[in-house]
Amino acid sequence: MVKDMAVTRAWKVYGAEGHRQRESFNPSYTYDWTDGDNVRKIEVENSDKTGTNDYSIIRITRNTAEECERELDGQISDGIFENSRVGEVVEI
Repeated sequence: MVKDMAVTRAWKVYGAEGHRQRESFNPSYTYDWTDGDNVRKIEVENSDKTGTNDYSIIRITRNTAEECERELDGQISDGIFENSRVGEVVEI
């Protein structure tokens, strides 16, 4: 897979009903674990960029749309949001 064929998808990850998103209190950041043709980038926009603690925006770049979705599931269950009470997740 060629890097310029990578797919980027983004979601707003809200806190659980009645709660702010815990992750949103951290500074925004970017990770790039790309290795050769295996594209794996994550950008997280928190309240320092969004202006709100209701949600964080996670932008995932992988080789396919399906890989983006699997990465999101992993970040919610066992990654960036594992210590947060996650509510609605809305693709943007």
